[in-house]
Amino acid sequence: MAVPQQDQRRDLENREDVLLLVETFYTRAFADDLIGPIFTEVVHMDLAAHMPIMADFWQTVLFKAGLYKRNALAVHFEIHAKEPLTLAHFNRWLQLWTLTVDSLFHGEKAELAKVQAHQIGGSMHRRVTGKSASAYDTISLRPDAGTAEQS
Repeated sequence: MAVPQQDQRRDLENREDVLLLVETFYTRAFADDLIGPIFTEVVHMDLAAHMPIMADFWQTVLFKAGLYKRNALAVHFEIHAKEPLTLAHFNRWLQLWTLTVDSLFHGEKAELAKVQAHQIGGSMHRRVTGKSASAYDTISLRPDAGTAEQS
């Protein structure tokens, strides 16, 4: 009977881990048939220059490091103006991100990285397509004061 292999993955702990995660993810994303052309042909992203920025972003998200000072939404609006970012693009980004996190790390921060990516991706998609950033719709219909039931 085969003995199951022990999981050798550990949790994200520091900037080096975040750099490994974002470098591995973007290497996969650049090579992806669906979202790769956004990075390589639409925005002509310099991967080496982008890595410290993304590490700042994810280190801020995961560890509250306060390093990311840019406007990620504005960047995505600019991209969307050049090439519409569809739900399929965001879903593929999230799928690749989740696969990358799961292949490298396991633990509380790894789970947070996936949850936050899901929330951020959903919010970005809603915003660039002209919807509310919130996943929840605000109640917009309220009874008129004259028709409300008296208590």
